[in-house]
Amino acid sequence: MRKHKLLGATLLAALFGLANVSVASDVINMIIPASPGGGTDALFRAIARYAEPHLGATLVVQNAGGAGGTIGVGQLARAKPDGRTMAGVWMGPITVAPHTVDATYGLDDYIPVIQLDAAPYVMCVRNEFPANTGKELLDTLKSKPEHYTFGTDGVAGPGQLAAERVFQAFGVKARDIPYRGAGEIMPALLGKVVDVYVGSVPPAAGLAKKGDIKCLLATGADPVKALPRATTLTELGIPEKETLLWHGLIVPAGTPDAEVERIADAFEQAANTPEMTRFFETAGVEKKILRREAFSQHIRKEYAELGDLVKSLGLKKQ
Repeated sequence: MRKHKLLGATLLAALFGLANVSVASDVINMIIPASPGGGTDALFRAIARYAEPHLGATLVVQNAGGAGGTIGVGQLARAKPDGRTMAGVWMGPITVAPHTVDATYGLDDYIPVIQLDAAPYVMCVRNEFPANTGKELLDTLKSKPEHYTFGTDGVAGPGQLAAERVFQAFGVKARDIPYRGAGEIMPALLGKVVDVYVGSVPPAAGLAKKGDIKCLLATGADPVKALPRATTLTELGIPEKETLLWHGLIVPAGTPDAEVERIADAFEQAANTPEMTRFFETAGVEKKILRREAFSQHIRKEYAELGDLVKSLGLKKQ
């Protein structure tokens, strides 16, 4: 009788063990190379919720911020390529930071899975600034080289590079004042510390709508719904200088194609839900889906262009 009990207990333990293995195999880690609470973190936590049912798995979020996002992407690149680890990234650690810090990964160390959204940076000024269009803004800045200041998200950060691409095209020389993000740049503009805000759309849209500031130029080729007054690069005749802040997913190099497609399918379906459509609209960004090949081509093109820009500006690795 005792032997039967022991055998039953052993079989039960084995069954529980198998169940635990099954549950564990349905867990996928999502690395977010940014601190909790920011816009990037909020986006990926939101869309993960709607992707889970399509993946048939639980997504466990792991924040790994620091060094412009390169710490988290480095972790992703070293992860086992089995479809159980992905990273939610933006342009910063992918096409910008590798030119300005010593990243531990390169373009061939990960697979771009899917791009989810895109939005330009915007240039805004106080109401008393002597310009009312994007062209007038550039003409004013150009009239006094190195006189005017623009606040951005850090030395050689995406905001500075987005602005400098436009400035170079029009021969503008202004002084970059680096901050840690839009949360610091906008108060600096309102407090008359900097002349121009260069940052993401959401912090600017509400103030522009109330008439507290003027948002005159966007670094994208297409109009910004939330900021209809902003001149586009198409209107300025330089659509090829477009710089967009985008978010997307990557997995380690070597991840099986079937797993890459499964993740892409799940997140595309999640992006198309009414809830995420409202999220994108509220965040002031456009849903823009690019899957593996198209996303990879976009990354490599932007990587090369921003690398050339960093060199032309004489920016050194930190």
